[in-house]
Amino acid sequence: MKYFFFVLLTFLVAFLPDTAQSNERKFSFTYETSVLPKGAREIELWNTDRRGRSYFYRRLDQRIEYEFGVTDHLMSALYLNYSWRAKDSNDDAAGGTKSTSYSISISNEWKYKLMDRVADPFGFALYGELTAGPDKNEIEAKLLFDKQLNNILIAFNAVAEQEWSYGVVNGSTDIEEEFITEFDLGITYYITNRFSVGIEARQHSVYMSNELKHSSLFAGPSIAVSTESFWAVLTVLPQIKSFKGATTQNQLLDLGEYEKVQTRLLFSFHL
Repeated sequence: MKYFFFVLLTFLVAFLPDTAQSNERKFSFTYETSVLPKGAREIELWNTDRRGRSYFYRRLDQRIEYEFGVTDHLMSALYLNYSWRAKDSNDDAAGGTKSTSYSISISNEWKYKLMDRVADPFGFALYGELTAGPDKNEIEAKLLFDKQLNNILIAFNAVAEQEWSYGVVNGSTDIEEEFITEFDLGITYYITNRFSVGIEARQHSVYMSNELKHSSLFAGPSIAVSTESFWAVLTVLPQIKSFKGATTQNQLLDLGEYEKVQTRLLFSFHL
């Protein structure tokens, strides 16, 4: 019943008359090459639920995004990011209690579209994002590819990200660096111009001191819906396989770095 009202809304609007939108997303984790035209604006709301580690763990990541078209090929966005976490204070050791924490940050995104997924052999865009917060700074770069084949949309991202996390140890500032690579693939089928059903896959890897520490594959279903005034996407990504850093007895999953399942809901409306 958790997503009952969203699913109901999906079917209510799926067969309404078609209308073209500028920057509707069909995936929650995989980016597409489309951009807002010059002067167009959107508000985008993100909610990512993350749960299921080798100990008690719940996390909710939220983003409020203001997007705007700079030119017909270049768009930018400003984000306010908030993350809330509840976990066992001793992780997987006995005797812990529930502890909560939160973090807040801001981000700036730029996306430049070079090729169109319909008019050209494939779509291609460059993406960059900067994030700054009290306890973490990030630089992220993406190569975005997609292709429209009749009622099928295929999108692929190659991602590189550098993170700096800040803490305090014995009164001194401790800086932890991570280098992250990610490959995202999304395939969806348009049942109508307003409603699509597909699948997303995500392979995420973490390097520390130039050594691969964690790497896992996630994959799951994705549905998208749009109207004249808004669009929404829901994706559920369970962890499928750990390639490095597995913590379960069967060496299948990494439940120290990652969760068993991540669920993301995007909702956007046009200004």
